[in-house]
Amino acid sequence: MTSIRDELVSKWAEAARAKPSDREWRAVALSVSAAVRFLAGIREPDGRVALLIEAPLSASPSTPLRISAEGVSLSDRRDAAQGLVRVAIALERDPLRDVFEVLAADLVEVVRQAATPAQAVALGVSRLEAWQAFLRSGRRGLSREEQVGLLGELTVLELLAAEIGYEAAVEGWFGPLDGIHDFSRSGIGIEVKAVAGGGSLMRISRLDQLDRRGLSTLLIGRPRFQEAPEGRTLVTAARDIRNALDRSAAGVRPVFDDRLLRAGLIEVNPRASPFFSFVLQDLYGFEVREEFPRLTGLSVPAEIVDASYSLDERLLAGFLIDVDGLSRFFKLMGGPS
Repeated sequence: MTSIRDELVSKWAEAARAKPSDREWRAVALSVSAAVRFLAGIREPDGRVALLIEAPLSASPSTPLRISAEGVSLSDRRDAAQGLVRVAIALERDPLRDVFEVLAADLVEVVRQAATPAQAVALGVSRLEAWQAFLRSGRRGLSREEQVGLLGELTVLELLAAEIGYEAAVEGWFGPLDGIHDFSRSGIGIEVKAVAGGGSLMRISRLDQLDRRGLSTLLIGRPRFQEAPEGRTLVTAARDIRNALDRSAAGVRPVFDDRLLRAGLIEVNPRASPFFSFVLQDLYGFEVREEFPRLTGLSVPAEIVDASYSLDERLLAGFLIDVDGLSRFFKLMGGPS
């Protein structure tokens, strides 16, 4: 069976062979069934490739779409005579061609799941924004340390979902959105500090990371992994959660996928780093109470506006929480019962 990416590449080549015209696009329709129409387009006169999405004019956003960043642009054209809106996602920088092919295929896969044309356009715009955040980061893969960090967040997400459900857990996951805390809900915040191997140091990267203001409780989650061939990769963990979402909270699947992309996880990338396999050895945490040793904006001189530092967990025994204790706090993140 031909993949969406292969069909896009084939249809772009077909459109490129067509004779130039005075229209903005030479385009060939894809065979994908959806609430909207997909076309592989070649822009006149510069020959740029694009994914075109055609929908009824009634599906148009309230304001015209105009986005251009990180080598990819998005715009829409509204044709009252034909009753159509055409959304164009175009490649503006040739060195990104391989990534753009993955991006365009991913957009088709996401948008085709929409039940209505309006939902399809909204999903497409949201997904492109996530892609642009990924491209803006300049990453073409996650380092081993970054994989451990994200795998730690997904591990905590699974434990949190076991207590409050996947919909609430995903909505409370703010790590990929550069939130102050990795998770936050119902007045409880969680910072995830995953580690692989026997290290005892926890790196605190910002002054506000252990700031309890606005929270009733702040926790540090500490997943400890060991690298092993029989372990779980970041990709496997993401797929496990997607499967769980499909069974219990399908509506939040696009939110989860967007946040994975913003976190830097792209599974089909010719430039990506290899994925490492890890076994979860232990999971515990620390409660950041008032007497917990930390630096915050209130505890340092006003002249210090940013700082990072390390904590030695061996000296934090008085704040230690086991996995059952973490679960009790996680249950409270579901809100009043």
